[in-house]
Formats: sequence, C-alpha cells, structure tokens
Amino acid sequence: MTFCTDIDLLYWEPDLFRSAAFASQLLLAGSGTLSGTTFTIDAGSLLEAHVAAGQVIVLGGAIDGCYPIVAVNSATELSLSVLYEGLDVLPGPVGSAAGLSFAIRTFWPQRKLVSDMLRLAAGVGLESGAPGEAAIANPEALRRPCALGTLHLIHSAMAAASSEPGRLAIRAELYERLYRRSLMRTRVEIDVNGDGLAERVRHLGLIEMARA
Repeated sequence: MTFCTDIDLLYWEPDLFRSAAFASQLLLAGSGTLSGTTFTIDAGSLLEAHVAAGQVIVLGGAIDGCYPIVAVNSATELSLSVLYEGLDVLPGPVGSAAGLSFAIRTFWPQRKLVSDMLRLAAGVGLESGAPGEAAIANPEALRRPCALGTLHLIHSAMAAASSEPGRLAIRAELYERLYRRSLMRTRVEIDVNGDGLAERVRHLGLIEMARA
C-alpha cells in the first residue's frame, strides 16, 4: 500500500508523466479510441499489464495530455477524466477521437519507497520494532507528504541524469522543502493492537532523504 496515487502527483505536475517518462515504469503503450470518458485500446490487455484506477494515461494526437484513470472496465476498456476534485464520483469527458497513441506509466516504485519511510517514521514499519498488527489508522493524513516526497525523488533522479540539471535541481529542492514542512504538520494515529481504534498518536519530524 502506498499513501498517494499517481493521480495525486498529477495535481502538482500536470505534465509529469510525459516530461519525467524516463524515471517512470511503462505499463502499456499503443493506440486506441476515445469517446467521452471511455478509452478502448486496439491491442493488448489492461488487466495483464496491471493497469488500475489511480494511475495516469498519456494521450497523443488530437487529444494531447495526461489524464487520470478512474476505472478499468475490462481488458480493453478504461474510464478516464479531466483532472478535477470530483473525478472519482463523476468523471469529466475528455473528448472523442480515434487512432490516438497512448502510454500508461506509473511512479509506484518511488511512491512505495516514500510510503515505507513514512511508516518507519510513524513507528509501524517492519524495522520499527512495533507489534506486527500495528497500523496507521488515518492514512489520508500521509497523502500530501507522500506525494511531495515522491516528487522530490523524481526530480532528483531527473537532475542527476540531466546534462543541464539546474532547473530540475531547483524543483527537487523545492519539493524537499515542501515535503519536510508537510511532515512537521502531520499527525499520525496508530492502531497498536489491530482493534480498529487508535491508541497512540505520533507527530512526524524530519526524515533524512538521500538523492536518488
């Protein structure tokens, strides 16, 4: 489990899944047809590629941009939406076009790394010494720091691989500052014995992050 989704990253960086493609994992690419909020791929299987709601699809051609995946309806069909706050309740139509190129990418490895660091900081990670049934009772509180920490890792990796890292390094430093500031405001409720109730509260401090 990660505390943020690929869609959460899209709110901060609307073009991230195209501009930072090298740092992502490609799940599936090809061509397909868009009709409102429904996208049908021409070949391949969304299910076999482990495509899921919460991920992002990059479309080319007449409909150019990065869009949230709201649901996977079948092996060849998914629902997507324009990016807005209520997209999980009522997806917003993107448009209609045939023969569109697409790529579905994820930053799951970076999100997983930051999520594991947050668990350890809260005292419920595998190496924390906490009881095995210990769990975070309010995971939504970690959504923002997880997204910011992930964006820091992504931009750090891009800066390290770039021949002109200046702008990318500045953005990496910005997200690191925002991440640390978010941690200072994060209050984690911990269910120690697995009864569904929070017995402990931990206010997260600073976590040291190494550049990727």
